[in-house]
Amino acid sequence: MRCTVCVCVLLILLYNCCCLLSVSVPVYIVFVSAPYFLSVLYIFSGILLPNLFLYMNFKDYPDITEKQQEIVRLVFRFRFINRKQIQKILGHKDSHRINAWLKDLVEKKFLGRIYSHKLLENTKPAIYYLQNNGVLWAKYNELGEGEHFDDCASKGIKKYYADKTASQIFIDHSVAMCNLYLQFKEQEGDKWDYQCQTRSDLSTQFLRDGDYNERRPYFPDMFIEKLTKDWDHSTTVFVDLFPPHIPKYALEYKVRQYIEMCDAKEWKHFIGGIDNRVPDFLFILPSQGKLNRLAKYIQETLDESYDVEDVRFMLTTYKKAMEQGIADKSIWKVLKDESM
Repeated sequence: MRCTVCVCVLLILLYNCCCLLSVSVPVYIVFVSAPYFLSVLYIFSGILLPNLFLYMNFKDYPDITEKQQEIVRLVFRFRFINRKQIQKILGHKDSHRINAWLKDLVEKKFLGRIYSHKLLENTKPAIYYLQNNGVLWAKYNELGEGEHFDDCASKGIKKYYADKTASQIFIDHSVAMCNLYLQFKEQEGDKWDYQCQTRSDLSTQFLRDGDYNERRPYFPDMFIEKLTKDWDHSTTVFVDLFPPHIPKYALEYKVRQYIEMCDAKEWKHFIGGIDNRVPDFLFILPSQGKLNRLAKYIQETLDESYDVEDVRFMLTTYKKAMEQGIADKSIWKVLKDESM
């Protein structure tokens, strides 16, 4: 339809130009040449226009500072993150400056804001998510351009447009994952660094590599690599935080997926290659009851499986993780193959 309209417009313009130049061109000749114009227009619309529009979209959002870009990148990684978490990750003591940056990003449609003015609710920090300009920025600055750019753009970005209508369960889960991320980062010291990848980070990485569909079933909520400062030793961890109403079958399915991943050596695609050992699997459960039932299932499954002597699951509750801290070894119930 677009091509037909454009052809008609071009033909009329051509005929008018001939009239202005006093060139005698019969009307039927102009319309007989329509297929040739249509071919040229088809090539133009099919090859040149998409790239032209792509460039135009790239320039179609307002300028923001480097610090504001850091904030947009954080929101891209965690999907939902509150003001206090942003301030802590950026290491800023002055909340007024953070608030000014956030306000500007909201006004420029990079971020959306969730805040309640209700009594007791108004004491909680505002939560931020990507708006249209933020999604567009992430498309070009996080996914980047390369062999699989189109695939990245469609699969990696589409979900962010739905965040404005995300469920409260998903919002709470995203904010809670950021709390756990901060705990891991607080353990960094003179000897260790923690490289943390969120589910969004993993999606971006494997979309770029072109093997997203093969790796996606094994994505944890967070992948963590603990590295020595001189990078000569590392340990890796898969972290999963489960929502309050997750059914029993979903928990058991996740366990089977990880055991299958270990059996197929798929975990090697996630690690940096410094240490060639199976990662630990950290499960953070919503209640002690779910933890006890899942622990029984994991132990039975490990004892009945083959080649799982190096597989280790570690379980705790979110309450214990936040109150006592993930560094407290006493909060973890460790499960491994005991059939040997």
